[in-house]
Amino acid sequence: MTASPPSDRKPHQAQRRPVLGRRPFLGLLGAMVLPAVGTGAGLAASAAGASEGASVGYVLFDPDSGRMVEAQAADTGFIPASVAKLPTVAAALALLGPDHRFTTRLLATGTPGGGLAGGVLRGDLILQGGGDPALATEGLLQLLGGLAATGLRRVEGRFLYDTALLPELAEIDSGQPWAAPYNTGVGALSLNYNRALLSWRRGAGGTGGPEVLTVADAGRLPLDSVAVRSMAAGGFPLLPDGADRWLMAPPAAGEPGAAWVPVARPGLAAATLFRRLAGDAGIALPVPEAGRTPAGAATLAVLDSPPLTELARGLLRHSNNLSAEVIGLAASNRLEASRPETGRPDVYAPTLERSAALLQGWLTRQPMAGEGAGQGWSGLRLANHSGLGTGSRATPRQMAALLRGGGPALWDLLPGEEDGKALPPGVHAKSGTLAYVKGLAGLLTTAGGRRLGFVLFIADPARRAAMDAALDRRVTAAPAEARVWAVGAGKLQSQLLERWVSTY
Repeated sequence: MTASPPSDRKPHQAQRRPVLGRRPFLGLLGAMVLPAVGTGAGLAASAAGASEGASVGYVLFDPDSGRMVEAQAADTGFIPASVAKLPTVAAALALLGPDHRFTTRLLATGTPGGGLAGGVLRGDLILQGGGDPALATEGLLQLLGGLAATGLRRVEGRFLYDTALLPELAEIDSGQPWAAPYNTGVGALSLNYNRALLSWRRGAGGTGGPEVLTVADAGRLPLDSVAVRSMAAGGFPLLPDGADRWLMAPPAAGEPGAAWVPVARPGLAAATLFRRLAGDAGIALPVPEAGRTPAGAATLAVLDSPPLTELARGLLRHSNNLSAEVIGLAASNRLEASRPETGRPDVYAPTLERSAALLQGWLTRQPMAGEGAGQGWSGLRLANHSGLGTGSRATPRQMAALLRGGGPALWDLLPGEEDGKALPPGVHAKSGTLAYVKGLAGLLTTAGGRRLGFVLFIADPARRAAMDAALDRRVTAAPAEARVWAVGAGKLQSQLLERWVSTY
């Protein structure tokens, strides 16, 4: 049992044919026909909180035929925010398969018999990451149980952590606040969604200073790879002091205080916690070091993730950015490894931007065709796999084609009211939210019993650009004006959904 992922406002299987549902993915894209039809503009203009600079674009369409029902600004580019997770999931389901699992391993090198003699490993112990986005403390405890079953009590060699399957990156998007807990490090060996809790205990002046904890269903445990020290009150309450190093101002006298922060070195964090857990179980491990698993290493314990379908369902429900990035990297890795000129199973894109570009190229290699194809794929840009940041662009028409192309395999995973989402009954969709940016895409069932697909984007480009130009990475809270704007955008979103449901 692992904790639900926090919400964010952010060995290989045999190759299989990349299809989603029962139909080839790319064939659906070419059949997307969305003639430009404008209705509902008056409703958009009257939305509370919508400024004169606000832009609204949407498409309402039949998901089976692609026939347009309504459209407004269908070929205007918008920042998709977390709606961009839809093509990530669609590509991953097709390239990896819905039953794909991510495997974390413990391996050993050494003398014959795996190097174990009298409870001593005369070689190296290796914690190898497999890209599991949901790896939690409970999983490390399961691996530790397998290790303990071998009789190991001490390691004479090194304790290595291997993150070579995927690139390890310190953050997702450099345009976010330093302390934003949704802008975590990314890598093949992640733990507890790569977040740490900085916490002051209750007591006079927070006696003992702040501590760093990693949090999971198994409990809260100290995370030794992340450090925090107190600083004088006043000014910013939380500031970075290096990679996974923080300065935290004490709360009011006698009061507890806590703040979530991103973990920039996830592989080290996972290995450090494993070493602590092993020590508690009476197994002495050296200080962890980064390294690669050599050929011939013996497997001591294996942990498989839930199937991709289950991970993807949670990703769309909780909109966890780390999950999207790791799953997207694994999908592009599979795509690269399948190329004849590559011929290597360990090839990966070195950056999120390059990885997203690879999947975008695969998703869009067949142009949209037919009447009303608009500008086709021109201007589409997926800057990463989660949609975090303002680098991505998509028109409502383009996102509708990607949503339709995902087919039932994607549609069946979309969250709705029964998943705790603030959506009308019968609406299942992925939302996306940034300051001055709001999006929603999915399927709805109308009062007349029709099933329709939709993509809706609302944005204030001028205000968003001004906010980005004045970025101060020390500031974590969204401006008050942006929060007011979001309320108005939410009202407009609800009005449009309700009208679509009642009209058709």
